[in-house]
Amino acid sequence: MMRNFEEAKRTYESMDIPEKLPNVVDQAFTRATARRRLAWYKPALSAAAAVCILFVALLNISPTFANAMAEVPVLGNVAKVLTFRQYAIETDSEWITVNQPSIAGTGNTELEKRVNNEIQEKIDAIVAEARQEAKQNREDAIARGQDPAQLMPVILDIRYEIKSSSEKALSFVIYKTETAASAYTQQIFYNLDLASGKDLTLSDVLGPDYKQIADKAVKDTIDQRMAEDPEKWPYFVPTPEMPDEGFQGIADDQKFYIDKDGNVVVSFDEYEIGPGSMGIQDFVVGKSLV
Repeated sequence: MMRNFEEAKRTYESMDIPEKLPNVVDQAFTRATARRRLAWYKPALSAAAAVCILFVALLNISPTFANAMAEVPVLGNVAKVLTFRQYAIETDSEWITVNQPSIAGTGNTELEKRVNNEIQEKIDAIVAEARQEAKQNREDAIARGQDPAQLMPVILDIRYEIKSSSEKALSFVIYKTETAASAYTQQIFYNLDLASGKDLTLSDVLGPDYKQIADKAVKDTIDQRMAEDPEKWPYFVPTPEMPDEGFQGIADDQKFYIDKDGNVVVSFDEYEIGPGSMGIQDFVVGKSLV
């Protein structure tokens, strides 16, 4: 019996483990975890979506209800941005969750219509692109003779965050996170002047010298962070070989928001001015004039 055991042991130790096996195991674990999460999440999404849609409808069709909500201290700001749609799509090739915001109760119906339609179009386009990618991945796998069930699905998460809300301005962001080997998040910001109904610019909130103000604030903060802990803050820096690397100044379409304390914060997506491991980078550049 001992001899049989030793022979079995030698046979086991001589086996070649496929290089992709660890990835397959990891993917299977990820898929199982996500399935469990979505299994209990779907009923909650349906119920929450129904409540939110009713709330939006009441805000839009009942001025009395909208005014009442605005007068409630806790709900006054929440009524400006709320979830309009929540849904999840799960197949073997795609896992998509969407929390779509809508603005309401601003007192400017034209603004609400414009922004809500724009959000709808952007999110629909993002979801359609992800679903097309998932479909293409599946077709390519089948063409290669591969089991599509073994593919890592296209994972997309869309959510939003209210940055600030006041009588004058509303600032919020929509996050689009795609996950493959790693997660990558992009941001879509809305900074709205509630009186005029227009999109606020850095010039509006910082003044005509906004570029010089923001450039100096960002550069000073980067220098300070790197001096304090270069390992924690490994920002890209220009080199003779790559002179355009790192922060080169505020872009014409620079992403920014107004925080709850009235600060103007410029924001950079992952990989823009540093490695992806640093995540999104935010810099306070001044007080908002709005």
